[in-house]
Amino acid sequence: MTLLQEYKNSLKMAEVEEPLDLVFYRPVAFAIVKLIYRFPITPNQVTLLSLGAGIVAAFYFSVGTPGAFVAAAIWYAACNTLDCCDGMLARLQGSGSPLGRLVDGIADWVIAVAIFIGLGIGLASATGEPTIWYLVVAGGLTSALHAMVFDAHQQEYITNVRGRQSYQAFELDKTRAELDGLKTSKGSLWRRGMLQIYLQYLKVQERVQAQPGNQKQFSPEVYRQHNLHIMRWWTVLGTTTNRSLLIIAALFNASPVFLWIVVIAGNLYLLFMLMRQRGVRRRMEALAN
Repeated sequence: MTLLQEYKNSLKMAEVEEPLDLVFYRPVAFAIVKLIYRFPITPNQVTLLSLGAGIVAAFYFSVGTPGAFVAAAIWYAACNTLDCCDGMLARLQGSGSPLGRLVDGIADWVIAVAIFIGLGIGLASATGEPTIWYLVVAGGLTSALHAMVFDAHQQEYITNVRGRQSYQAFELDKTRAELDGLKTSKGSLWRRGMLQIYLQYLKVQERVQAQPGNQKQFSPEVYRQHNLHIMRWWTVLGTTTNRSLLIIAALFNASPVFLWIVVIAGNLYLLFMLMRQRGVRRRMEALAN
């Protein structure tokens, strides 16, 4: 297998990857993964390293000085690179699991909350304006919304193009299978408990998305033909873009600018993309009728 092919195998799917991931973070992460993937290092351990780097970044954000913001940017870049590493390592090792995805999701959530809390503390200290917290909270909630919408469209695209069932149904089957395996092998109580939590979360997601408008199925070829272009535009709302904007803003001691971009430009872009996606869906349905 060539190095390029191995790199492609470490990706979810090149067309759903965020631009900055493809040109920077994932190539760096791939070099790291190539050094460690034959060692007994698990993706969950890499996730914990990413979590640690994110917590350190949040601490430096809370200091509120220009130098601390630069340190926060460096640690946050390391956090995002390691966040790319865990999934790539799991795909190259063939060690991905529902529990690993749950741990990764929890770590991402903790990092995001810590970063915005640290940012709020730091900006309130630097500006002397407690009202900056309103902007920080709005930025945090908006960032979470963008990440959830992007993830939903990314998973829908991947499952449809690969001709699979819905992501939730696919994950439910894998999670149930892993739980059944733990019952027979007397797996740890902690692992079973975490998988049960993930199972219930997936069931809720499945019920929420089980709406009449989401039931029509299209062939992988038709779906990809109509959604490839717009999927690439959806990637702008991904987590890496959000993190990178904050990293750049922190390097120039301009974190409030990042918040205004996310809240105003980001939400306008989201509305624009939702309207475009609705148009794509209507064209697909018209062809199917």
